Amino acid sequence: MVRIAEARVRGILDSRGQVTIEAEIVLSGGAKGRGSAPVAIAPGRHEKARSKSLRIGANAGLVAVGELCHALRELSFSDESSFDEDIACRARDTGLRADLTLALSQALWRAASWERDQPLVARMSAAAGTTPATPHLLINAFSGGIHRSQGKPSSFQQIMLTAEGNSLTAEIAAALEVFSTLEERRRQQIAIPALSASSGLLVDAPPEDLLDELASLLADAAGDSARLGAGIDIAAEHLLDTAGHYRVGDRTLDGSALLDFILELTERFGLVYIEDPFDAEHREAWRDLLARLPAGTLLVGDDLFASDAARLDRDLAGAVLLKPSQIGTVSATLQTARSALDAGFELCVSHRSGETEDTFICDLATAVGARFQKVGGPRRGDRIAKYNQLLRLAEEIPRRAWSASSERLTDYTNRNRREPTRCLSAHNSKQ
Repeated sequence: MVRIAEARVRGILDSRGQVTIEAEIVLSGGAKGRGSAPVAIAPGRHEKARSKSLRIGANAGLVAVGELCHALRELSFSDESSFDEDIACRARDTGLRADLTLALSQALWRAASWERDQPLVARMSAAAGTTPATPHLLINAFSGGIHRSQGKPSSFQQIMLTAEGNSLTAEIAAALEVFSTLEERRRQQIAIPALSASSGLLVDAPPEDLLDELASLLADAAGDSARLGAGIDIAAEHLLDTAGHYRVGDRTLDGSALLDFILELTERFGLVYIEDPFDAEHREAWRDLLARLPAGTLLVGDDLFASDAARLDRDLAGAVLLKPSQIGTVSATLQTARSALDAGFELCVSHRSGETEDTFICDLATAVGARFQKVGGPRRGDRIAKYNQLLRLAEEIPRRAWSASSERLTDYTNRNRREPTRCLSAHNSKQ
């Protein structure tokens, strides 16, 4: 039983200097918890909406928030899940949004963990029925898409470095080596390399050029303790035009042509991770790609599933990207994780473009035993806070054995010990 003594909400700044919500909850025994909601730069159309017209300070400028905080005082709940159900219901009745419910939910879960003298990871894994494990890293190397475009985006949203090894410290060391080299190359071209909100390098180049550059560095950075690969987040929902085709550089591709291009990149660069290659409604393209991808390449649904257990479909992808802000409470996120695991999915946990210093997603990824976690590039305090929290958790939580994709990663590294090949002429147009 948890009894709330006080609930407070305020407007704070995210990593882009925009206002988001932070909540604090104090239980009757004095235990405290705090949580804040990250902000998407362009939310997918299937995720729950966030609050508008927020202001810095108490109650974030919303009268209904103050009323909700007052209503929660002195209420008792049997557990964290019953609290989440209650605030989700109250939010629906009052028109409040998922960012508020998430901040309150995170605050309550932390306060309850403190009151029970139980780590948050253990509390969440028990609720979800999962085995905790330290996740592997997805490091944002290059940003594009909605991060780079002033108009309609026409490039992949992220080109990522994947790191899978027995040691998180080895993964981070390799990530720092690769990222720093890429950053130094940009610095030699321009005085201050531009970073996206999620700390990826902003570079105007076709995806095959960026993958070629990344591949040339992986063999030197890879070692026996950290196997490196490449991944892409296409974020295809944002590349879709009115005719149902996709903007890729100066080309317009239908679903079949985009699928062929993705398969070509996968074969050429041994891609380990592919996220949101098509719009969520183009389900046949998802099915076709899943059937044709080689073993060891993970097809991941983000906007496709929107962290909603009701949207899961194992015929469309092999992994689910969990973003608590898409679904609105910790309990709903854990339910999706459990449903995904039961259906045979792998799990990945992700940051958002507008982050705070909150490290909740690190505890979540560890609690559900996610294979991968996206925290952005190793720059900026909001991202570094998450790398550091993963390091702390890794001291207590074991690392699972390397996945079945290790052989493919080794093959990818060995093939790229040669000089990188020239880009294919059919895909060499500049964006």
